[in-house]
Amino acid sequence: MADESGADGALLQGAAAGDERAFAILVRRHIRAATLLAAQLLGDRDDADDVVQDAFGVVYRQALRFDPARPFEPWFFAIVRRLAANRRIRQARRARLLRLWGHSAPTPSDSSPSGRAEAVLDVAAARGAMTTLPPMQRACFELVAMRDVPVAQVAAMYGISASTVRQHVFRARAALREVIDGSD
Repeated sequence: MADESGADGALLQGAAAGDERAFAILVRRHIRAATLLAAQLLGDRDDADDVVQDAFGVVYRQALRFDPARPFEPWFFAIVRRLAANRRIRQARRARLLRLWGHSAPTPSDSSPSGRAEAVLDVAAARGAMTTLPPMQRACFELVAMRDVPVAQVAAMYGISASTVRQHVFRARAALREVIDGSD
């Protein structure tokens, strides 16, 4: 029986051996971060949920092939990133075909995390300020500063070092202060 404090690699081995509780622990442990990552990449919460479900399916099917000596998070988040990229490509192809056939493509709902920057600031000013950030700064800032995702986990999500994440967050904060202070 799986232990809640077990290492991800050991839990995945347990899941490969048929321990459903071990896989459930892995899902609970990583679903929030995976959904946030997919939502950032896709801009739509429903699509993000689908990608995360597919990613856990891949993890379950590939559990026997995973090397437990390697870290789980970079492998898992790479799967999420790949599935999200594939979905974006399919959506772009579908939209292009619909335009060619004379139909308008459906627009995704505005459920992106960047659309929820409701703090003390005026929402429009915050949205405008966030759009001025480079994509990776915006992504790291949203996850660390707005969603309280640990820096190490954001680093694993994007396959970058923790110091790079901290640098992106620092630069994003400085840029946002400059944009918001300049709009007064």
